[in-house]
Amino acid sequence: MPKTRLGGVLLLCLALWACSSGLGEAPLAQADREFANGNYLKAETLYESYLQANPQGDGRWDAWRQLVRISVTVTGNDKKAARLLEAMQLEYSEDSERFVDLSWQLAETYTRLRDWDKASETWQTLLDQGDLAPAQAAEVHWNLGKIHQYQGRYGMAKDAMLACLEQEGDQTPHARCMYELAQAYSLLKNRAQARVWLDRLLALPGLDPELHALGTYMLCEILEAEGQKAQARALLESIRQTYPNPLVIETRLRQLAE
Repeated sequence: MPKTRLGGVLLLCLALWACSSGLGEAPLAQADREFANGNYLKAETLYESYLQANPQGDGRWDAWRQLVRISVTVTGNDKKAARLLEAMQLEYSEDSERFVDLSWQLAETYTRLRDWDKASETWQTLLDQGDLAPAQAAEVHWNLGKIHQYQGRYGMAKDAMLACLEQEGDQTPHARCMYELAQAYSLLKNRAQARVWLDRLLALPGLDPELHALGTYMLCEILEAEGQKAQARALLESIRQTYPNPLVIETRLRQLAE
């Protein structure tokens, strides 16, 4: 076989071997391939290597996002996800659209980590930046209210839920805010206002069955505290099939029968 032809065959074989082994493949494409094949740790290493080797690379946004995705959905490492998102905020601080998206993800991550101070600060940052749709603003106020409630600041929780209800839009966040507002009033020992908001909540058309059951249960607690045990029992009976934990209903019914 002539040398030139032999050399061409060798080059073709080397090219085929390189493709099959991943050599010569664009770094991000190789990382994406490993991710698609379920080799998440290898993909994670490749994404990290790309970011280190390409400080001005066009694919940095996608590489960062994939690393966050692996941390949140694959390894369940929210602390690492928070560190990644913080680094992304620094890199994209001049890109307002991306910065808001990152702030939202970071707020959710801090909330899952129960880092209430950082979560509250980040949710508040989203409000301060403005340009949120009403449903988004309602979601932010709801999250802030829940954080205040977890921290025992029930007055601030009440105010956040009232702010949520001032937003226009979808019923879903408003229904959740009504429930939490009633909860805040209940924790503030203001049963009258708690009952007002529960009545409004339970009167909503098309209310989610689980939320309806939770609201009904809270109303039962108020009725029992007011000595209206017969009404409380009747309401408990009505949510036997829809309350998230049926054993709780059975226990409360036995207690009310004593």
